Amino acid sequence: MTEHRTDPDAIWDSLDRRLEQIPLDLEQERDAFYSQPDWDVYRLRYTGLDGYRLFCWLSTPVSANGPVPALLRMPDYGSVHDIVYTPIRSVALVMNATHRGQRESESVFQANYPGLLTLGIDRQETYVMMRVFADALRAVDALLGQTLAEVGPIALTGNGLGGALSLLAAARRPRITAVAADTPLALGHPDLLEHDLAYPLAELTDYLGVYPHRKEPFLGSMAPLDPVAAAPNVEAPVLLSLGRRDRGLCPLPIGEQLAARLPHCDLRVYDGASEGGGHPHSVIREAWLREQLGLG
Repeated sequence: MTEHRTDPDAIWDSLDRRLEQIPLDLEQERDAFYSQPDWDVYRLRYTGLDGYRLFCWLSTPVSANGPVPALLRMPDYGSVHDIVYTPIRSVALVMNATHRGQRESESVFQANYPGLLTLGIDRQETYVMMRVFADALRAVDALLGQTLAEVGPIALTGNGLGGALSLLAAARRPRITAVAADTPLALGHPDLLEHDLAYPLAELTDYLGVYPHRKEPFLGSMAPLDPVAAAPNVEAPVLLSLGRRDRGLCPLPIGEQLAARLPHCDLRVYDGASEGGGHPHSVIREAWLREQLGLG
């Protein structure tokens, strides 16, 4: 991951080559408690970068025939991610990914919140968020590699960190059909520290308050994670929500740069903060995802 520090595409190309050499070693176990007459729920485990075992929930519609549309929710910045409850579960694959350190993906490493954003940040080789983003790429690979149903169009969604993971995965995985990203975490943007940040992004300014002499390697470690830099490579249509007063996830000026660089972006700006429109936007997002997945 260090051979081209100033070239994010080269860094991710190198990382993807490493992922290609690691067998998924996919395990699929039906969960009778969560399964319902219209869908089956499975616990999936698979192998990511460094041989790390990862977990996700996956539900499959019982009446599936032929390629099935898929919705993959990327995890937000927090320890627990349970099953997504959505009415499209009866007609689409629904996957809830986790990254290393979260519940069920914590056998080797347990993440701390706050703290994860800066863990190992003084060197790109040790920066845990690089591996968290690699886990998002692996989640897409696991969805495509599972044998429970044939995968049709794929939509990614997520809030905060999950929004940023969705955009990076769409930039790196051409099978993605659509992305609904709510106030994506602007980690890695070169202008980020110029803003008055709130948590979780304030973890960055807290770190530099203690280690001001590490600013240059700190910025270099984060650079490949900048969603604005990845945006031109996202060919899928994107529904992007931002909050005018957001200081903790995606300050509005950065979000507007992101929208301008995305080739196909439907931008919705709301008067709130990091919630990115709350319930009214969730209604819009549900209808938009249905349309993108061909579900009417």
